Amino acid sequence: WFGFVDVHDMIKRETWWLTCIAILAVAYLFIFEFDRTDKTKTIPILVRPFEVDEITAIQIIYNGTNIVRTSRTSDRWMLEVPVHYPAMAEGPNALLQALSRLQPLSYHKLSGASSGFGFEPPHVDIYLERGAGKIELQLGDFTPLEDKIYARIPEKSGVFTIDREFLNVLPFTANHWRDPKLFHLDKNRLDVNRINIRSGPRQMLLQKTTNNIWQIAQPAPIKRANQTRIKQTLVKLWNWNAIAFESDDPGADLQRYGLHSPEAELMLGQGTNRLAVIQFGNSPTNQPGHVYARRLNHTNIVVIPKPWLKDLRARVWEYCDHHLVDSFDPGVDSLGRIEVESVEPFMLEQSTNGVWNITQPSTLPADNELVINFLGKLRSLQAIAPEREVVGDYSTYGLDQPSGQYTLRQRGGTNTIISRISFGSPAGENGNHVFTRRHDEGTVYVISQIDRRS
Repeated sequence: WFGFVDVHDMIKRETWWLTCIAILAVAYLFIFEFDRTDKTKTIPILVRPFEVDEITAIQIIYNGTNIVRTSRTSDRWMLEVPVHYPAMAEGPNALLQALSRLQPLSYHKLSGASSGFGFEPPHVDIYLERGAGKIELQLGDFTPLEDKIYARIPEKSGVFTIDREFLNVLPFTANHWRDPKLFHLDKNRLDVNRINIRSGPRQMLLQKTTNNIWQIAQPAPIKRANQTRIKQTLVKLWNWNAIAFESDDPGADLQRYGLHSPEAELMLGQGTNRLAVIQFGNSPTNQPGHVYARRLNHTNIVVIPKPWLKDLRARVWEYCDHHLVDSFDPGVDSLGRIEVESVEPFMLEQSTNGVWNITQPSTLPADNELVINFLGKLRSLQAIAPEREVVGDYSTYGLDQPSGQYTLRQRGGTNTIISRISFGSPAGENGNHVFTRRHDEGTVYVISQIDRRS
């Protein structure tokens, strides 16, 4: 009987302890885990209100030791610690936006120290700098259910909880906020008027003229450039991103990356000023579709996709304008005369009302539709390849006495030549090509006989 009483008392004591533990658990959940319907009235403000644009710097300290710091310049955000490097504006701006909208889920005012919540030291300490003042937010441990984080600010004695999703806007390494773009020119993009591309022994210099037209200045002689191709190349450069940051050490072993004697180099400049220089090396092991690149502005080595490098290594001819006739305005305010020298030479003139007439060898009305169609074909005529750029004797190509020649003259008393194209002797084994040249260039080109006859 007495044994039965002892067992009964023991069960009562255990039941009492379990009941106490359950009450404490419910109290804890009530204080820290459950959202209040009246939280807007009872929960203090966690982060003092601020304007995103007034924040000049952000410093984040992880576990009291690792620091990520970025500051705002007139043009962009710049990482300062642990590396000096341009930052993506999206990173700092997303954090500031999240902080400006951050709403605590609960608040508990403590009478003593806030130990036991992960603040000794804080797991994350965030400083926002504005003018002479600072805003600080500290993050501690996860709550027991791990769906929230303990947070506090030094000037308040209590502990808040916030949604753990806030962690998604934090840069846990500097690379999270690094700008991956290969070129960090921003507004200076518009200032680029020189592009120097070296690939092996080949050197090519693209340069803007005073009227903002790109030309190929090197290799000599100066060549007309394909404006669309160069603009497309620049768009690719602005969107060429690094996929990995390999090294920031200025003394890194360049031989390892194939950068001791780079296979290729790209320089963007404004006049004599070098705005950016990139050197290209080997492909990383097991990554044949990528290549190491060294940004001399920051002396760091990154890994970039390789396909666009092939575009830079293209032949000079692929950057040239293949058209044999420049774009022109066929309207009455520009084009006035067409001179055709062939087996049966003739001349066309455009009247002030836009009507074309044959003026030589006799005066006759012309078919306007045929003339416009002819001008369109002339404008679309393209060379297949350059035959020779420096020519001493054009008779070799039948261009001393052309087999055919078309001249477009500007309206007005001077009759300035807009364009003149001359056709020489047949070229190729089967004579399916013909030598051609422009009046303003010394280069002899090759075109298709089919295009010539059309």
